[in-house]
Amino acid sequence: MSKFRNALILITTLAIIVFAFTACERKGKLYPNEKPTIAITSYEGTSAPDSNAVLFQQKIYWEAHDTDGVVDKYAFAVVDSILNAFTDDAGNPVGTPGYPVVDDKGWVYHYQSGADESIPLSISTQRTIWTDQVYAVINFPAANVNGDSAHVTSVFQVKCKDNSGDECDEPARKFYTAESNVPRCTAGSTRGDINTQTVGIGMVLSFSIIDDDPFVGAIADHFEFRLEKRNLLGEVIPEADGGYNETWWSTIDENNIHQYLITLNNWGGTRASLKLNSFLSGAPQDSTYLISKVIDIAGIVSDSTTISFVVKEGFYPSSLIYNGIAQEGNANVNDVYALGENHFVTYIDEALGQLLPSVMTTEGAHYATPFWINTNSDYVALYSNDLKVYLSWGYNGEYQGNSPGSRKQGIVKDERTGNQYFSEIKYFDLRLDGEPYHYAPLPAAQYNFEDQETGKVWLRVPVSHAIAQETILTSLGDGTHKFEVRAVDLQDVGDATPTSFIFKVISIVPVVDKEGILILDDSPSGLFCPEVYVDSLYSTAYFLAGYPGTVDVLDRAELKASIWNSPLHWSKDVFSPTDLQNYKTVIYFADSPNEPNKFAMEYDVLNIYLRNGGNLIFSGGKNIAVEVQRDCVNFGFPILRKYFGIEEDIDAVKYVKKGITEANYLNLQYFIGATADDGFTQDIDMQFPSFNTLVSDALGPVSYFVEDMLDPATQVIYRFQCKPAGDGSNDPSQYEANFFNGQPVGLKKVTGLSKCYIFGFPLAYMVPEQVNTVLLQCIQEIETE
Repeated sequence: MSKFRNALILITTLAIIVFAFTACERKGKLYPNEKPTIAITSYEGTSAPDSNAVLFQQKIYWEAHDTDGVVDKYAFAVVDSILNAFTDDAGNPVGTPGYPVVDDKGWVYHYQSGADESIPLSISTQRTIWTDQVYAVINFPAANVNGDSAHVTSVFQVKCKDNSGDECDEPARKFYTAESNVPRCTAGSTRGDINTQTVGIGMVLSFSIIDDDPFVGAIADHFEFRLEKRNLLGEVIPEADGGYNETWWSTIDENNIHQYLITLNNWGGTRASLKLNSFLSGAPQDSTYLISKVIDIAGIVSDSTTISFVVKEGFYPSSLIYNGIAQEGNANVNDVYALGENHFVTYIDEALGQLLPSVMTTEGAHYATPFWINTNSDYVALYSNDLKVYLSWGYNGEYQGNSPGSRKQGIVKDERTGNQYFSEIKYFDLRLDGEPYHYAPLPAAQYNFEDQETGKVWLRVPVSHAIAQETILTSLGDGTHKFEVRAVDLQDVGDATPTSFIFKVISIVPVVDKEGILILDDSPSGLFCPEVYVDSLYSTAYFLAGYPGTVDVLDRAELKASIWNSPLHWSKDVFSPTDLQNYKTVIYFADSPNEPNKFAMEYDVLNIYLRNGGNLIFSGGKNIAVEVQRDCVNFGFPILRKYFGIEEDIDAVKYVKKGITEANYLNLQYFIGATADDGFTQDIDMQFPSFNTLVSDALGPVSYFVEDMLDPATQVIYRFQCKPAGDGSNDPSQYEANFFNGQPVGLKKVTGLSKCYIFGFPLAYMVPEQVNTVLLQCIQEIETE
């Protein structure tokens, strides 16, 4: 029994081995591999040549099957009606637009997986005819050998191979008789229509196609052009006499087939170039003609289009720095800013319409702002080690109205004539403080350029670079700085008169070095504040009698009329902190009490002065309530809150009012003086008779401060002294007299190193000797550290 069992096991084992060996031969000699099959599944072609034409562009799908494996790859080709590859004039096989590189049989080449696709497919060694694509968009030839529109029959064929490497027995094929409309060509320049115009010696020709093919649209394969020079009789000037040769140039190898850069340089005969036209007494004696045509993706060549222009040398661009300084062709719009510890603003005008650089500080946001203008008309900024200057530049014609932020038009205008000459800007040359501008990512050895005529060396920045038209200057020491810009056009011609921006960085004056008094006059001259008289009051002859130091005066109206550049600070600040910082004390007076003043608009300048240890005395009137406080509340200028302790509320500063009647020079004249308080002993009385003939026995337009809305650190140093109650039309009632008597009209607040005083009544209307005593007390407190 055991022997039988062993024999059975042996027989079974041998049977299994034999079966396994025979199974392994199923795809060998006894069971050969089944080749895959392929079919075109979506098409408009026919199975045989047909005279019915279809649109030249077709999207073709295919599908393959393998009964004993999987389909691995596909290959496709567009060939002629007898299955030969299409060839060019030299007999080289050519593909179709979109699939231009083929083997000698017409099979389309593709990059292999992982190939370096920066190497052109035509010369790559990492290419194959096999692909994973299951469809293709084919632009079938629809032109004869001359490029004329014709019904051309082509064959699309596609084959496949399986995972064993075997190809299908026969490719799937469809015949296509393609047609396409004849396109039309237009020509000009990238900077506009040049037909009949005068152009410079460098421009970018621009070509476009007009095509009426349905569904496909106007798509060019490339453009071709040639140049002629013709005399006034229209006769072509031969090359031997200064004309052009008859070469047709192509855009097919350009990065953009619609454009062609052309200058006087022919690069050794490898590119088309311009030639100058001749002139007599300023009139052209011949013209240049551009003859161009387009070849569309169906291979159809358009009729030629001809335009003419005159080529002239001598044009050069006009460079602009957008710094708000009036320049030729510049709309005086600023796009230059600075930001640092001592150069900033805390408010951005809504009309600016752009985001400015900023930093967050313990004081809140500090925003970049334009340079200040000092009394010498210099553009200035106060030094700090973190000071940054944000510069922006360009050229005349770059923006509509030469205003950054407006529509960019990119027109290059000749500096001397202001006329467009159809070029483009290629570089910007930059210098800072007499040296080529240093920018580490653009090493000097590669990017510095020496002007052979002037000997100047510039940093030459390509127009596409990040700092081509803007940069940030840092590490600027105190002193005068000069930034120069020169635009360079396609002619490689630079601006013959480079533009420059000169500015000064001024060192901070330490508190211990500040001395003297600066008076800021913000009072319009007239009946209510006669200039000669009031100016004499604010001098060592009256109000400052006995003061031994320097006293200087700046008149806001005069500065505004002479040196002010309103776009720089949006019609706000006129003064410069660099002019204020030398002085221990600034006295700001707006002593026409019922007329507007711009004290709040000078907040940024005064803030920088005060935060660096300056001191301030402010004299006004009703205009403090109706304008200064209103502007502080509406625009967020915190000068009254920060330095005088007055709450930022419209009701914190008031004036005399009864019903709808407001105090002025004719009504509600209640104020007759100010009573001293809290350390001050000298009362201040109204001066009678007054220089203002409308003021008889009291003054109406004054401001008073609501005591409950003052900072606890604010001292009330003067209080309202009201005219006695009476029955006259201009007399207060007893209730009014009781109410107004004692209201705060003079304040003092110490903020850090700064002492600030504010008077809600105009000092010019008061007894000069009494004002002198008060001001000398204020100055003594200020100068006593």
